[in-house]
Amino acid sequence: MIGASIRKEVWLLMRDRGRLLSLFALPVVFMVVFGSMFKFGPDAAEPQKIGIVHGAADVRGAAIEKALNETPGFVAQSFASADELRAAVVHATLVAGLIIPPGFGPDNPIELAIDEGASIQVRAPLEGALTGVVMRALAPVPINGVPKPLVQPKTPPGIAHPLENISNFQVTVPGNAVLFAFFLSLAVAITFAHERHTGVWKRLLAAPVPRWQALLGKLVPYFLISLVQLTFLFGLGVGVFGMKIAGSIGALVLISIALSLCSVTFGFLVSSFGGTERQIGSTVPVIVLVMGLLGGCMFPRIFMPAFMKQIGNAVPQSWALDGYYDVLIREGTGVVQIAPQLIALVSFAVLFTLLGLWRFEFEK
Repeated sequence: MIGASIRKEVWLLMRDRGRLLSLFALPVVFMVVFGSMFKFGPDAAEPQKIGIVHGAADVRGAAIEKALNETPGFVAQSFASADELRAAVVHATLVAGLIIPPGFGPDNPIELAIDEGASIQVRAPLEGALTGVVMRALAPVPINGVPKPLVQPKTPPGIAHPLENISNFQVTVPGNAVLFAFFLSLAVAITFAHERHTGVWKRLLAAPVPRWQALLGKLVPYFLISLVQLTFLFGLGVGVFGMKIAGSIGALVLISIALSLCSVTFGFLVSSFGGTERQIGSTVPVIVLVMGLLGGCMFPRIFMPAFMKQIGNAVPQSWALDGYYDVLIREGTGVVQIAPQLIALVSFAVLFTLLGLWRFEFEK
């Protein structure tokens, strides 16, 4: 009896290509994607570039630059002016930079040009490491004898000022909200698979309603559920955990609507490929996790190699995360400031819808 049961399950598994794919191929894909962030690509294993500006005759500035080049994981990139360095930080071609003024000291500290709105997981290690580089270069100045810090972090002009005293929820809620919003696509795809299998979908098509209404009747409820999910998450963050919204409520609402629309249409696209409920349930979660990884939901994109950042722009999660982050972290963020993210998400939703309609077999 047991042997027959085992043979039956093995036979079913061998026939279910979706499960085999999820058990063997997709984990390999996930590991390759994650590993490529650190090991592969044209900029693999390259040290982090740190900008630096100092006077040509500044001996201490030259010592700091030398210490920076000697620090594993860092390499100094000289700039002609402080404004040029700040612009590089604003445009995200540089993660941070040291601007060393003439005759710097406790009353005239070195400026660490860095986005102070970045998450503490990204910002704190950089600030600590670069402060240590400066102090090591200036040794034997006694650290305990310095009444004021020699390195002062400042957000360059061109980046909206972040909220003060940002809590952990300010930086963790957006990533989790975006990641789990896309898991709704799994429910959408499974619903279509189930109704095809049970014949409900054919009975619906037999009703005197246009096909587009039949599709909307299936997708709109999940769109509303997604909005309720996001409202619950952000409401919980604000009401229970003291999370603040730096930008406008309208911008937060619009980015949530665009994200929900993108998630539901992605589920429709997945359903157009067919497959059983078991196949969808075993493959879609891994696909969503890989997309979330590329989009920065689980690992800050600022630390990814440049080629991985470019790949991340090909998934909607990265755009949604950038929009949420600006609204929650940066003061004065409105609809205009997140317009690129909104346009990108709506474009993804339109693309998913068109591809889904092209592949979807109504009569299947």
